[in-house]
Amino acid sequence: MALRYWRGWPDSMLATVLGLLPGCPDGLPGTPVEEADRAVELALPLVLGWHEERLSLWRPQGRETPLSVSFNDGKQGYRLTAERVRHERLIKALGKPREETFTVLDATAGLGRDAALIAMAGFPVLLAERSPILHAMLADGLRRAPAELAAAMQLLPCADAGAHTLPPLHAVYLDPMFPSRDKSAAVKKDLQWLQQLAAYPDQNEEAALLEWALGLDPHRVVVKRPGKAEPLAKRSPHHQIAGKAIRFDVYE
Repeated sequence: MALRYWRGWPDSMLATVLGLLPGCPDGLPGTPVEEADRAVELALPLVLGWHEERLSLWRPQGRETPLSVSFNDGKQGYRLTAERVRHERLIKALGKPREETFTVLDATAGLGRDAALIAMAGFPVLLAERSPILHAMLADGLRRAPAELAAAMQLLPCADAGAHTLPPLHAVYLDPMFPSRDKSAAVKKDLQWLQQLAAYPDQNEEAALLEWALGLDPHRVVVKRPGKAEPLAKRSPHHQIAGKAIRFDVYE
């Protein structure tokens, strides 16, 4: 049975949430619309389409910058510099590879931001994403990514992480969506929009996710958590790498 770590809304519900503009990849769930104004008429809160040659998500009546996957510019581009990436807490949490096993599985890839950091630190990364919308956005982002970065990041077919046959792993990285207390408009926008496309996992699903990850027998499992939140599934980690707003719980 495939692990269901992140409950995607059924296609019938996404049809009431997401408008698909012309040119979107085939087979995506949502309601096809010819233009953003038609999505407004149908009371669809989000649209997916092409903006500045990027597959993007945005509010048809909003003023926010459309959300896309991009590894080349902005804050993400700065974080991916060789000098910067080695200082990232996530990279410290992953530790050094042992026994020539280098591959990291990002089992909740989302927008691929953390996967890109891991890749720039020298780890080959497998990205698993079961939301077809996010999977399509990731595929577009990787198509535009620098060749060296894209070569280190392999996007697995759109499915639950547990559906894939995996090689020996140095680490499994988990970043379940969580309600943000951050007042940053950009962070709030990302989470709000993504939570309209998929439901937050309940405690049973969180426990199943962690047990599954540990059952893969990697050298370690790293879980991203809000700074003051309980450990995932209330299971104490081996150690933590903490920052001001978030921390990384490490299980060995």
